[in-house]
Amino acid sequence: MPKPRVVAIIPARMESSRFPGKPLVKILDLPMVEQVRRRAWLSDVIDEVFVATCNQEIIDVVEQYGGNAIMTANTHERCTDRVEEAMQNVEGDIIVIAQGDEPLFDPEILNRLIEPMVNDNGIKCTNLLSVIQNEQDLPDVDIVKAVINKGNYVMYYSRSPIPHMRVRNNPALYRQTGLSAFRKSFLQQYSKLPPTPLEIAESVDFLRILEHGHPILGVIYDQETVGVDRSDDIEKVEQILKADPHQWNLYQRTLDL
Repeated sequence: MPKPRVVAIIPARMESSRFPGKPLVKILDLPMVEQVRRRAWLSDVIDEVFVATCNQEIIDVVEQYGGNAIMTANTHERCTDRVEEAMQNVEGDIIVIAQGDEPLFDPEILNRLIEPMVNDNGIKCTNLLSVIQNEQDLPDVDIVKAVINKGNYVMYYSRSPIPHMRVRNNPALYRQTGLSAFRKSFLQQYSKLPPTPLEIAESVDFLRILEHGHPILGVIYDQETVGVDRSDDIEKVEQILKADPHQWNLYQRTLDL
C-alpha cells in the first residue's frame, strides 16, 4: 500500500475574542504561529505544511520566516471550515490540523494521529485527547472536555465539566486538544454538513461531526497539554519551555529550521 501524502494545516486568525492578535505574539524568539509551523515540520510523517488564515499580516510573517501560507475567506467561524477551503488546491490524502495556539505539541504525536487511518480505511477522523490531571480544570470553559466509549470513540465534547461525578469512581478525564487528522475526502464532506445546534451552543466544531452521526476516534495522550487561550498563558508556556528539558530541546530544534 503506498504511503499516504500527509499535509499539516495550521489555522490561525487575528480576531480571537479572548486574545486578539495571539498568532503573532512572540514566545521567546518566535511568533506563536511560527512555533507551531516549525514543530509540524519536525514530524517525520508530514510531507508539507501550510498556515491557513484570513489575515495578511499573518501571511507576511509566515513568509518572512520562509513558510507557506494560504489566504482564506474571513467568514469562517470554525477552523475546520477554514482548513477545508485551504485544502481545495493542495494535494494530500490525510490532513493534520494543528491549531495555531498549540505551541508545545510534541511532533511525534502526529504519527499517533494518522496511524489509525493508515491501518484502517474506515477511520475518517481522529482527535488527540490529553489526560486532565487537575480537577480544577473541569469548570474552565476554555478547556473542551471529552468523554469516550470503550473503543476510544468520542461520545461528546463540552465546555462544562463532564462527566458529572455524582458517584466518585475516578473515571479518566480528557480534554480535547487542537490536534486532529481527517481524510481529505471526509473533510470535504464535513464542510458541506449544516452547522448543528450543539456545535453552536458549545462552540465546538467537532460536535457537528458527532451530531451528523460520524465517528471520531480519540487518540489518548497520557500527558497534560497546554494551549494558549488567554494572554497570561504565554508566560506559562515560556516557563514550561525553559524548565522542561524535552520541550527546550524541541524549541532549539525549531530554531535550526
